[in-house]
Amino acid sequence: MLAWYSVTTFSGQELKVKQLLEAMIEREQVQDLFGRIEIPHVNEEHISTKKGKRVVKIERRNLMPTYVFIQMDLNDRTRHLVQNIQGITKFVTIGGKIHPIPEEEMVAVLPRDNGELGELLPMEAPPVKEGDSIRIKEGPFNDYTGVVEEIMKERGKLKAMVVIFGRSIPVELNFSEVEVL
Repeated sequence: MLAWYSVTTFSGQELKVKQLLEAMIEREQVQDLFGRIEIPHVNEEHISTKKGKRVVKIERRNLMPTYVFIQMDLNDRTRHLVQNIQGITKFVTIGGKIHPIPEEEMVAVLPRDNGELGELLPMEAPPVKEGDSIRIKEGPFNDYTGVVEEIMKERGKLKAMVVIFGRSIPVELNFSEVEVL
C-alpha cells in the first residue's frame, strides 16, 4: 500500500534527488511500488527594470528546503533503493523508526489541480512588530541583538538589522528564533 514518507537531502539538491529517484524507478521497473514525488514550492514573480525595460523573473522557492516527499510502498527493497540515491541523507524518523506521514498532513504541502498548494495551517501572529528590539535566541547569530526592519508574516519570518563586527547586517530569521527585549 502506498503511503507518504519524507527524506532529507543535501541543501539545494531537492530537484536533482527527485530526478534521480524518477530515473531509478524507471530503471528498476518498480513503478507499482512508487507514486508521486513532491517538493513543496511556490513560484515567486520578481519584477525589475533593466535598461528601461520591464523584466519579469519567476523563481522557484522551496517551502521546506532539504525535504522531498515520496509516496511509496515501504519495504526493504524500496527503502534500500531510496537510501542509495545520491544526495539523500536519510529518511525522516520518529524515535528512530520510519513512519508514514498521514494523508491529512500532506494536504498542506501537495499542490492541487490548479497548481496552488493545499490549505496551509494558519500562520500565528508574529510575536514582534517593526521597530522592536530583539535578541536572537538560536542559530548562528545566537545572543546577538537587532532591530526588526520587516515582517514577512506569510513566510513566518522577519528581517532584522544586526550589528556584527561593527557593521549593521540584514538577517532573515524565523519568528521562533527571536524574543522581544
